[in-house]
Amino acid sequence: MAIVRKKLHELGRVELPKGYKHPTEAQIQQWKKEDGDEDFAFSEFRYVRNVNVRALRERLGLTQEQFARRYRFPLRSVQEWEQGRKRPAPGTMTLLLAISRKPKALADALA
Repeated sequence: MAIVRKKLHELGRVELPKGYKHPTEAQIQQWKKEDGDEDFAFSEFRYVRNVNVRALRERLGLTQEQFARRYRFPLRSVQEWEQGRKRPAPGTMTLLLAISRKPKALADALA
């Protein structure tokens, strides 16, 4: 099946089904209560800081190959991160941050 892509201005206005009414704040609160999320509040979004992969690897005294094998990263990815050709994905950045803080614990967990 072909994927059709449109730009935002090409979409036009979205028509809601006939008879649709926007939920009231009371309804939203009731649904949150029913779902067990009544005390849920969005926390402030936190960005994961950038981790210098080369500095981390050198601090651990590992070669690129050893670092990749120990923490289960593709060797090519480690090389590209260090050379600045690519950036680790946010989830990978979180893992790298954890490795920088507790390298032995992460190595043991992935062994």
